[in-house]
Amino acid sequence: MKIFAQFVSSLVSGILLGVIGLAIGSTIGGNFGFPAFGGNAGYESGGVFFAIVGISLGSLLGIIVVKKLQKEQYKYAITSVVTIITTCVGIVLFNYKMPPAIGLLILLMPSVMLTAITNWQKFLKTNYSKNRT
Repeated sequence: MKIFAQFVSSLVSGILLGVIGLAIGSTIGGNFGFPAFGGNAGYESGGVFFAIVGISLGSLLGIIVVKKLQKEQYKYAITSVVTIITTCVGIVLFNYKMPPAIGLLILLMPSVMLTAITNWQKFLKTNYSKNRT
């Protein structure tokens, strides 16, 4: 149940910060210009770029908050690296002509990866003890 709470918190905060990033990026792109990204330029590309960054950072924030509430140890270095990698992968995968499954992948990937990375010892311990008995 703790792992599910971490995933849901990560996903919800990722969506919220993604929406905030979309608004901020659209404002920046519309007022100051933003280079071409994903097939468009201006406010459309700025909004999407900052939404992808917001999704990744929101997922990280959600995991941090729940780990602190659950009073579990947390490793900032590995999760920060995973957040940077998922942000880069999301930016590389994005295109306005992409299939909807890729969009869903960009949304879910940070939450799934961060939940898996922060709980990998629990997953291995559970699987190992089941196979052992």
